[in-house]
Amino acid sequence: MKPPKLTFLAAGLKTVFILVVICLISFFTVAMKTKQMTDDVWKLLGITEPAAQKKINESFTYGHLYYSGARNAKNIAMGNRVAVVNQLVTYAKKYVNSPEFKKTYQDYQNERSEPFRLRLPKKPEQKTVETIKAEEKVLLEKRLVSMEANLNSPNANVKKTAAIQVENIKKEIQALNDPNNPTVKRKMEQAKRNYDYQLKVHNDAMKNFEAKFPSDPMPQIKQRLQEMLDMTANIDYAAELKEGDKGIKFFVNPAYEAKPLEWKLAFRAGKPATDAVRAAAQQWIRELSGTAQR
Repeated sequence: MKPPKLTFLAAGLKTVFILVVICLISFFTVAMKTKQMTDDVWKLLGITEPAAQKKINESFTYGHLYYSGARNAKNIAMGNRVAVVNQLVTYAKKYVNSPEFKKTYQDYQNERSEPFRLRLPKKPEQKTVETIKAEEKVLLEKRLVSMEANLNSPNANVKKTAAIQVENIKKEIQALNDPNNPTVKRKMEQAKRNYDYQLKVHNDAMKNFEAKFPSDPMPQIKQRLQEMLDMTANIDYAAELKEGDKGIKFFVNPAYEAKPLEWKLAFRAGKPATDAVRAAAQQWIRELSGTAQR
């Protein structure tokens, strides 16, 4: 059974953060999609573009972080990590504004939102006075036909009552053209209340739908960047490590060992690289905030 999908941006932005932190090109959308990435960076990371593309697809499809393959990433010199980070961030900002990214995002959102979209309430149509008159006329004409059938009744009382009703119904039909017709006014008010209620139901449903499947990825990008900043705000780069089985290193402090993977990857990337990521994220958030206000 395949692991469940995450939202496109939830998976995508998490992969953006982690790759930028430790330069794992294997699950960073931008670098995979951009043909302008230099061969030197690919060699530096120790992964081919096709292999990296496969990791991206797996990360997006299954919602897990597939970063095996970038065998040289951890060996990148500290001084070079900042440069690579800055280059990746530049491409990231360019790519998320490209038609390719927007189409990929929208196609994914459309696919996963289709079952929910089909259940959305339709936007109601507001009835006009003429619509109310037409509906009321249909009802009156049906009553008229029914009463006229009783005009030939052998029962004198039924026949007499039918004649009176027929005349009254004809008068009601003629009165529909009166702009002050009380029946039309009352039904118009009822229709307005019903329309307002249905419109609210529709608007609330659309608002919830947009929140669940946003058409604009930028607010989620901003949110993920902020989550990254929060997660990397207090990293103890002097934390002690101990070697466990098979040469795997663990944090001496159990609280650090319990930290999420992103925190640990930022620790391993080192302060210069992580600070570069944080500075780029803060600048990106400012830019996105400016975009949102325009």
